[in-house]
Amino acid sequence: MHVFLTGATGLVGGALAGALIDAGHRVTVLVRGEGRDVLDMDSSDRIGEMTALQGDVAQPGFGMAEPPAAIDLLIHCAATVDFAASDAVHEAINVGGTAHAMALARAWGCPLLHVSTAYVCGRADGVISEEPADPLANFTNGYEASKARAEALVEAARRDGLVAAIARPAIIVGRLSDGAIARIDGFHHLFRLFGSPLLGDVPAAPDAAFAIVPICHVTAGLMAMAENMAAFDGARVHLVGAEPFAMADMLRIVADYPGTVPARMIDPVTYDPAALDRRTTMVHRRIGPQFFDYFLRSPCFAGNSLQQVAGMDAPIIDEAAFRRMIDHCVKVGFLDWR
Repeated sequence: MHVFLTGATGLVGGALAGALIDAGHRVTVLVRGEGRDVLDMDSSDRIGEMTALQGDVAQPGFGMAEPPAAIDLLIHCAATVDFAASDAVHEAINVGGTAHAMALARAWGCPLLHVSTAYVCGRADGVISEEPADPLANFTNGYEASKARAEALVEAARRDGLVAAIARPAIIVGRLSDGAIARIDGFHHLFRLFGSPLLGDVPAAPDAAFAIVPICHVTAGLMAMAENMAAFDGARVHLVGAEPFAMADMLRIVADYPGTVPARMIDPVTYDPAALDRRTTMVHRRIGPQFFDYFLRSPCFAGNSLQQVAGMDAPIIDEAAFRRMIDHCVKVGFLDWR
């Protein structure tokens, strides 16, 4: 199978590119700029084993000078995951990029596997099913909203005859077996603050929890979908852990590591920004609008599409696995709590 992949220089795209190559598929990737690497789950650069084309998902036809031929599947992983990016950037990359991916899939006569996020549910809480996203829902940030709008485009294209499926990874963390992760970004930067004295008291619900998922499960789920698009046509697949991981448990585990000053969860009603010291105030002003809403919820992403079609169950992320993920980040020098 000849797969065209966007977002290969990112965490999910790189892991998936490596898995596709290892499975014997031919891979063509879109890259923006020179000197980029494509890191698989072992952090090995695989770009020399694939065809790399220069382009930009924000441009029609991805801005490619010579589009490839004989593509069997287009996997669209590219997106900006910057919560603080402007609406214009989210629209151009996350929404516009998806529209351009759909146009190419139609032109090539191939299916589209669109990589979204489980958090297209916005501020919904409790059990979240694999239903269509609502672009008019109440969202925490522009990233969530843009991914919901992008999903709506894919849903409309499928009704118009495009073979397409949507994958919804939750918050991606390290590999289940050893905690390894090729690119540390997103949630990890917030998690580093969990052990830092800079975060202090944060408004949080007692049962606040995060839907985390190991990169190995995300990659395996995407491979199952990519290799059986006929069966997954029309599916919205949650790629998540078996249960959300409680914020209180995260902070308790963090407290076991030398040099940490774990954040404290306090009742949102008693949270008083005016009582914070200057440094903590600056941190809260920077991250609060982007992340504090996640401290108030415990979404549980349900659905059995992956199990029904591919026989894959959601992985159990226990305390030992979570500690392996922390240990890896300490080992590579990202978590400098000591």
